[in-house]
Amino acid sequence: MKTLLLAGLLLSGTTAFAQSSTYQGLPVIKAHAAQADYRLGREWVRGNWRIAPEASPDVLTLPLHAAKEAVVFRTDQDSIRYTLRPGEMQRFYVHLDDGRYALTELRTTAFAAEPLRFDGARPAAPFAFRYEAGRDNAYLAQLRQQYHLDAVVQGAKNDTERALRLLHWVHQQWNHNGSNEPTKNDALSILEEVKQGKQFRCVEYGIVATSCLNAYGLKSRVLGLKTKDVETTDSGAGHVLLETWLPDQQKWVLLDGQWDVMPVLRGKPLNAVEFQQAIARNCKDLEIRSLSGTSKMGYVTWIAPYLYYLDVKFDNREGLGLERGNVNGKSSLMLVPAGAKEPTVFQVRYPINYCVYTRSLAAFYAKPE
Repeated sequence: MKTLLLAGLLLSGTTAFAQSSTYQGLPVIKAHAAQADYRLGREWVRGNWRIAPEASPDVLTLPLHAAKEAVVFRTDQDSIRYTLRPGEMQRFYVHLDDGRYALTELRTTAFAAEPLRFDGARPAAPFAFRYEAGRDNAYLAQLRQQYHLDAVVQGAKNDTERALRLLHWVHQQWNHNGSNEPTKNDALSILEEVKQGKQFRCVEYGIVATSCLNAYGLKSRVLGLKTKDVETTDSGAGHVLLETWLPDQQKWVLLDGQWDVMPVLRGKPLNAVEFQQAIARNCKDLEIRSLSGTSKMGYVTWIAPYLYYLDVKFDNREGLGLERGNVNGKSSLMLVPAGAKEPTVFQVRYPINYCVYTRSLAAFYAKPE
């Protein structure tokens, strides 16, 4: 185990390092806000770690891409730095303004990703997906007009650029907060609460971005990701984003509103499965396209564990009060890797009883009608 090198105090936009105080024999750094950034090597991952005193320890797992790397954990008041090798661990406390101490553990692993396998055969009968039919939807017209989205896409040269601009607009509307849920789960209601100063989760970025793209005729669907250990880990087992069908690419493409990214390999935008394959096989050539300048390695490192189980709803139409379609009484389709268990529980205690399971890429990525 490496020893503590330096603890830093953030002052006037610069970082000065000084010895920290201790609590129960461990270093202490201070924080006003419950959000933190961390750095691996030279790349920052900003605003995506929530300080959680209720977790003891609050474990941040960091896959390292080198034999050893400098790791910095930074709050809005303070920071702490270590040099770590894969398999090492360091603990410290974050002292919040309300007096609570969050026992925080940095746990490192060697970054590795194995390409997942799926069934390439087409199902005997395709699943009945429903997508937004066109632009004559009053709900989506209100979204476009109320939030002046025509100005956002004005001058976009193609569907890909239009999608990136709308995604970026959604990303800018609020800062991520993994603890807040909206009163209602539709784009207009979420944005109304955002006007009141509220901040929301990855789920809400996915919902709002999906609606914005649907408003411009880009058939889109909210996409849920789940980790391999979704049944046994009690937190952090899921992430929500979206996929959109880009006519100029004639394929499904992954977009992440929380991080403001589109993965691209050799000029080709990728869907979620292609993204996982690229991380495992072609990470060097992988591009993370982002109008916010999101760090490639920061995002790839963070997202990789989530790209295991994928699920989407059968009925992806926009509007309130719709009678939603299903298949055999189930609302969603889950894509399961070859040889993997079909999960029935989310994070130990929440039943997954809403999914039809498939291992067929052709079924999951059928062209929208």
